[in-house]
Amino acid sequence: MKIYLDVCCLNRPFDDQIQDRVRLESESVLTILNHSKAKGWRLLNSEVISIEISKIPDNDKRRKVTLLSTMLQSHIIVDDDIEKRATELRI
Repeated sequence: MKIYLDVCCLNRPFDDQIQDRVRLESESVLTILNHSKAKGWRLLNSEVISIEISKIPDNDKRRKVTLLSTMLQSHIIVDDDIEKRATELRI
């Protein structure tokens, strides 16, 4: 199984955990990351993730998300087909 966690997902474990929803989402993301190796799941990375992480204004949070992103294995390069599909999905 291939899984793509966007930067919002990767940020979630470092968000304020006061709200139940945020805490549950954080646990879900961490569970996916922890189970990925045992279950043989492929966690996908992309140029977009790298760019979005670089724009996180909080240095400490950016460092933590960068470290978490090292668990992502397959790197997707954005090409014309992906850009075309993204445009189609926006409409």
